[in-house]
Amino acid sequence: MAWLYNLIYVAGGLALFLFGVQESSAFFKSNFGGEFRDKIGRFTSGKYRSFLFGVLLSAITQSSTIATSFAVGFIDAGMLSFAGSIYVMMGASLGGTFVSFLLSLRLFDYAPLLFALGFFLSKVRVRCIWLAAGLTRCLALIFLGMLVIGMGTGPMFENEEFRRAVTEFASNPLATGLASFIGAGVLQSSSAIMALGITLAASGVLPASSALPLALGAHIGSTTMVLLAGLGGRLSAKRLGIATFFYKLLGGLLFIPFVPWVNGLMSSVGLPIAGRLVYGQLMIALFNMAVFLPFTAALSTFSIRLISGEGELSQPKYLDDGMISVPFIAVMLLSREMARLSNYIEAYLQMLLEPQQRDRRLFERLPEDIDELSEACQEYCYKLHIPADNPELKRRFSSISHTMSVMRMMSRSICGGLRELLSSEEVRCVLEKELGEERWRRWAKLARRMMRTSLRAFVIGEKALVSRAVSLEAEMNQMSGQIRHDLNEVAYDRQVSRAIRMISLMQSFLGMSKILAEDEETEPPKMTVLNSCGELREME
Repeated sequence: MAWLYNLIYVAGGLALFLFGVQESSAFFKSNFGGEFRDKIGRFTSGKYRSFLFGVLLSAITQSSTIATSFAVGFIDAGMLSFAGSIYVMMGASLGGTFVSFLLSLRLFDYAPLLFALGFFLSKVRVRCIWLAAGLTRCLALIFLGMLVIGMGTGPMFENEEFRRAVTEFASNPLATGLASFIGAGVLQSSSAIMALGITLAASGVLPASSALPLALGAHIGSTTMVLLAGLGGRLSAKRLGIATFFYKLLGGLLFIPFVPWVNGLMSSVGLPIAGRLVYGQLMIALFNMAVFLPFTAALSTFSIRLISGEGELSQPKYLDDGMISVPFIAVMLLSREMARLSNYIEAYLQMLLEPQQRDRRLFERLPEDIDELSEACQEYCYKLHIPADNPELKRRFSSISHTMSVMRMMSRSICGGLRELLSSEEVRCVLEKELGEERWRRWAKLARRMMRTSLRAFVIGEKALVSRAVSLEAEMNQMSGQIRHDLNEVAYDRQVSRAIRMISLMQSFLGMSKILAEDEETEPPKMTVLNSCGELREME
């Protein structure tokens, strides 16, 4: 029964350790808001700043995942190039070693005191003290996890038979490295493996020759969780996940031939085994960075080419629920997604008015995709809560939310009654017969031109385009009014009634597009263009 209790202590301590890391990330995302998060967004303007940002954020949150998720948000918001996000990832990899350094200081016995300090200071109503107390409490959870792990492993290693078995296994550097690699992948935390390694070192069962392989195995093993997390995300997340995977995997493999030399160096310095683990992990991270630093652009290009931009049109490309707690970025992401939606609406209207230009597969799926994407944008808009201490951001969000409501109405119109009427051969025949084919083409051409001008004005934010959209609307209203008048002069029947309704719906629809053009408060995102294959490509 004693063995069972010891295993429970080890499992419980490991869970507490991982819970502390998780809580550190969650506390940062939910409490470091407003102006602070706006500043860190602007801090990434440059590769060296991006690298430092990754180091600091990974060290503070004790998780490189938070730093990389911010990097993805910055990419999609247009604040950071993909190559720049790789610098953030490199910095996050280096900053992750900070946790191991703290664990090597052997402060576990003070974990209850540290937790009590964090708890009681959290009652203080001074914000900076409250924030510091929250981070202290999270760090204390990690230390408590280590303390409980030690309470479980201590009695286990007092058994000579068990101690001899563990020592024999750990004496094989290859087996230790492989176990570390698998453990990091299963637990999805290299820090947890380093914590167990430090516990083994403190118990005297980890040979010096196996310290570096353990750190190396944890480093390479962490690529599995990064890759899986990235492949389940958006396009930028997938590309950064691939880049991180190859960065850590190749960097770790290239480090293997240097293991004997590094072991000899640490032996000559006289580092204890726990110190070899910590400094070994740091050296691996620095070596990895030095190897890939000259090839950052190549790694960026490789990841972009490997993961193409194809996918479901209805799936948001930029919206990220993880960035909702960062309104400064979330508003920019929503703006870019709305520009993408406007591109789909324009492409579909073009196909409706020009049947000969239709791509059948794309034409059939666009209505559903437009409706789903517009709904996703509106739902994201509902989730956003702008802090009261940021009036500029509140003003921008107010403008975007109004624009989103208009775009949602446009989506419903073009996917509903307007689509039905524009797709009707009977309605088209009536218009061509009663108005003449040339007059119908001039009306359709004017409608396309106004739609294109209005949406370009919305995306680019150029005042000349806004003025042009206003003048085109006046011309469109005049022509549409005359067409309705002429249709009322002919024999009235069901198809004529449908033709008049189509002209009126189109006039209303284009009026909504003009409202988008006049909304100059929305920060113009990067223009997007839908090609004939249904793929989205970006234009500077």
